[in-house]
Amino acid sequence: MATRRSSRLRTRQGSRQVSNGALVRLLDESAGPSLSGLERGLLLNQQSDSQYSARAKESAIEFTKNSKYCVLRLPALPNILRSPQEQAFNGSVDSTSASALILTSTFAYVWRYISPDQLPATISFPISNATGIPPLGVLVSPAAGSTEAGLVIVHPHTGNLMYWEDVGGAIAEGLLHRKKGVEANIGLYQGEVLDYLQNIEPVGVIAATSSGRFVLVLLHDSAGRPGVTCTVMRGSGTGIWANLTGALKVSATRRDIIAIKPGELLGRGERVAITANIRGGVTMWHCSRSGDYRLLFEMDLRDLLIRAIIEVYPQCEKTFQVHDIELLPGDKNADSTNKAILILASFTYDESDHGEQTFYVLFTVNLDPADMRVETAHRITCYFKKSGLNPKLYLPLPGVTAFIVLSNAVIMVDTVRQKFRDGLAYRWEDVVEFKDSVSVLTAGIEHMKQVSNQVSRHAGVVVIARGAGIVRIERFEDERSVSTTHSNADVIKSRLEQAVYYGYIDETPLNFEQREVGYSVNDIESAISIVSDETINATSPYSIQSDDIVESLIWRCQSLGHLAEHLSPIFPLLSVDCRVQTLQKLEQCQAAQNVWKLWFSPANVESRSKMIVEVISEMTNGTDHVEQFFTKEIDRIGEFVINFSKKSIIRAQTARGHRQIMIMHVKEANEMLISILSSSAYFIRTHYKQQVFQLAVDQWGHTDPWTATMGIIDSLEKQYQLTKGLCSELWELSDKGETEVDYDLRALCDQLDELAESICRAYDERIGYCASNENLHVDAESVKVMYAEQRGYWLKPLLAFGHGEKAFQLGEKYRDFRTLAEMCREEKAQYDRYDDDSSRQSQEVLAQRVKNYFDTYGYEFASVLYQFYIDNGYTTELFVSFPSYHTYLKQFLSSGKYDRMAWIHDIQTGDFAAAGTKLQAVASKMEDTVDNKLLQLSIAKLCFVSAGAAGAGNYARSVVDVNEELMNLDREMDTE
Repeated sequence: MATRRSSRLRTRQGSRQVSNGALVRLLDESAGPSLSGLERGLLLNQQSDSQYSARAKESAIEFTKNSKYCVLRLPALPNILRSPQEQAFNGSVDSTSASALILTSTFAYVWRYISPDQLPATISFPISNATGIPPLGVLVSPAAGSTEAGLVIVHPHTGNLMYWEDVGGAIAEGLLHRKKGVEANIGLYQGEVLDYLQNIEPVGVIAATSSGRFVLVLLHDSAGRPGVTCTVMRGSGTGIWANLTGALKVSATRRDIIAIKPGELLGRGERVAITANIRGGVTMWHCSRSGDYRLLFEMDLRDLLIRAIIEVYPQCEKTFQVHDIELLPGDKNADSTNKAILILASFTYDESDHGEQTFYVLFTVNLDPADMRVETAHRITCYFKKSGLNPKLYLPLPGVTAFIVLSNAVIMVDTVRQKFRDGLAYRWEDVVEFKDSVSVLTAGIEHMKQVSNQVSRHAGVVVIARGAGIVRIERFEDERSVSTTHSNADVIKSRLEQAVYYGYIDETPLNFEQREVGYSVNDIESAISIVSDETINATSPYSIQSDDIVESLIWRCQSLGHLAEHLSPIFPLLSVDCRVQTLQKLEQCQAAQNVWKLWFSPANVESRSKMIVEVISEMTNGTDHVEQFFTKEIDRIGEFVINFSKKSIIRAQTARGHRQIMIMHVKEANEMLISILSSSAYFIRTHYKQQVFQLAVDQWGHTDPWTATMGIIDSLEKQYQLTKGLCSELWELSDKGETEVDYDLRALCDQLDELAESICRAYDERIGYCASNENLHVDAESVKVMYAEQRGYWLKPLLAFGHGEKAFQLGEKYRDFRTLAEMCREEKAQYDRYDDDSSRQSQEVLAQRVKNYFDTYGYEFASVLYQFYIDNGYTTELFVSFPSYHTYLKQFLSSGKYDRMAWIHDIQTGDFAAAGTKLQAVASKMEDTVDNKLLQLSIAKLCFVSAGAAGAGNYARSVVDVNEELMNLDREMDTE
């Protein structure tokens, strides 16, 4: 695809440009609020971030986009992620500072993920670590007056903690040998380790230990100066009884923590934090940066969650586990426990058709103590693969769409169900799946931002993945309306469009394969029809808006080809009609592209007649919109062929007294037919029908092949006859020495070859189509007879114009044995007229050709050849020309139909008894004259005598019978 785009293309919504196979975002300052956040810039608090964003969006790569979401790869990729080495990582993403953190066992790396540089400025420094295990770390808000994020790192086995107000301080420690960070220690019991670390600013951070303790870590003192204070959050009161109940609660709700999430800000320096463990234990805390905390809620929700789904999935309890939790936006009253939460869980389920799968469930739970219940339990239906990474749940504001990040995919699911006009409640979900070579390391959220009531950044997640880089997935705001209809075909259509328009980017990390599997065949076929129609007619929202028709046609051809290749694995599941119709759209698009290049390219436009414009004008009721036809009406290309041929024939016949004008019209019409049929439709069909669409050559279903309608066949035949007549005239003139006609003669003869092949192919396809439809069987037989009668008239003239090899090739291709036999006999007669080396060599070549036909086609060819020789009186040649294949001749003559001459072959092969029997039978027929019968019986007698003499058996009785018949004939003659 060309890399150049018109200005109109560059300013269209969702514009993109192809560069080395990738769809690259272009700067579009005029884009409206429906565009992605990156296209308008990641509008952060600092002006420098806005400038970064404006530059970054120019080189961000759009990997896919639809009306719901967009997937972009940001350019900034530090060397640590380019390394092919597989090493353990911990990391986090902080949207407030637009920074990303990667921690290995020995080094920390921090960079601005919105940097426009492909190799961003990266702050890296060594970590003192004797355990060989990557530490836990989170990015926190930068210090006042700084644009660099702060950083907290904790060693999970020692509890050693370091806090830097900005990451630059970590480097300064090594360069200036001055302590820039604050060091502290989280006291751990023997054997206890830190499992989790979470930023809950403006309070500080929370750490969770393997023994079930939560530690609130404050990063500033009461005056706002850096200073670390660690407080264990007990939440069980005081005294022996409190310690006992606390220990019991710890075992149920606080061990094996898999999630700590910040909730609403409750005031200056106060915030809710919510935790969950793998069994379903949930706690909710009110935390303050003064160090105060209060337990708001604590309960094991496992049984409540399982009861919500166990009737449908009785196997779920054995493998049920919770992965993550999020607090839904709601009441900001610090003392209120009337809150709703999202819980992400999974279990394995064994379906006989698909084997063991992982089912992910998103629960909405009401935590109101007076009415605690599971409000909804939504099972994810778009993804079933097990994740190598603990699944993470993210809920960026405004909290409409939850993002589930797995090791190889990101699932998006709306938090509430939508009501549609069809009365159904529907919860939208979709998945962005990565290729197997990609592995997600960490992710973070980006909340929606608005400037002057216009969305400047959509809600989304930023994913750091090995093999993909920094990927941003943003969810567009829906225009939710009760008038909206929902159907599976809409979902499939969106997936098809992504696969077709984005799936063939060379460097895409996304996997678009077989995302349609699981839906009904009718829904899939409906979506295919819509996508292919929108593509061929350039009405798809993804269509390039170019003033260059060729560019548009190339894009449409490529897109339809991508659609076919993408669907190839599931084509056997789809109907023949669906596949044929999609194939024909590709053929028509290729035909339109070739015609436009031949007629309207700068190199050809001046040398062409204006007849194509007239034809299109008549087809479009005089609007004369050529560009409109090649944009919106190329599915009428078959009708155009017929009309163009009719007009060219009329023009040629009118110009019969002006040879050059006549030649121009005939050649132009031939070129049009050949370009549309041979160079376009047949070319595509040859390379796609069987290999990609998995259709047999003669499979058409109920879809009439557009290249084999009776109108097309009639146009081809008339064009062939006109061209053949003109070739004959030019041949005669050439023989008379008019050398100036040689160029036109050669060109027309070459076109005659193509026309002959096109006619044969069109008839062949027409017969196949009619034969495969019960109500057209009569038509099939009629067309078959017509084809057999006329085929020789299209092939044999090629011999006369010096294109014998092409004639033989076509006869072989379409198994026209009668014409092959006739051409072999005619060629032999020509060579027999001369006795020179050239003729003898040609005779040897011809003899080898006939031998190959016998060897390749066997009796099927031999029977036709023998019939031709008999029909044309070449009986003598029949018995002597093919001595190596007498077995076929014997089989042919054994039918009794040709006994009058079959006896000759019997004598040749020494079977005198068979010869006598045949002659005796022939003589018994009433229609022959007495003289003939006497001769036949006399020869029969000699045959029987010879057979007896040769010891083949006792034929005395046969001789007696023949003598009696001879005497009877003598008496008849005496009587007369």
